Amino acid sequence: MKALTVRQPWASLIVAGIKDVENRPRRIGYRGRLAIHAGLQVDAEALATYGHLIEPYPPRGAVIGSVQVVDCVSDSGSPWAQSNCYNWILANPRRLKRPRPMKGKLGLWNL
Repeated sequence: MKALTVRQPWASLIVAGIKDVENRPRRIGYRGRLAIHAGLQVDAEALATYGHLIEPYPPRGAVIGSVQVVDCVSDSGSPWAQSNCYNWILANPRRLKRPRPMKGKLGLWNL
């Protein structure tokens, strides 16, 4: 299975089904299930803004769930989409009951 490391709170928002787009500078050809790894770094500003939408404090340094990548566009209508990058369209989120600690990597990587 492919995996993607994402900073918190974005990773938790994705597996909770709240954030349906991942914004990246590169197009992705991959379609299918993608494990979401919560990186060690936290986007403090985003946590202050969106932290109330997720559990008390999001796990870090672990695979926390998965989603399906269903498309990659540059003009998604999602409120989470940014216009200056590619929008990876995500669907069918699944949260793991217990996060699986492990190191992440840049880009797509094999779990």
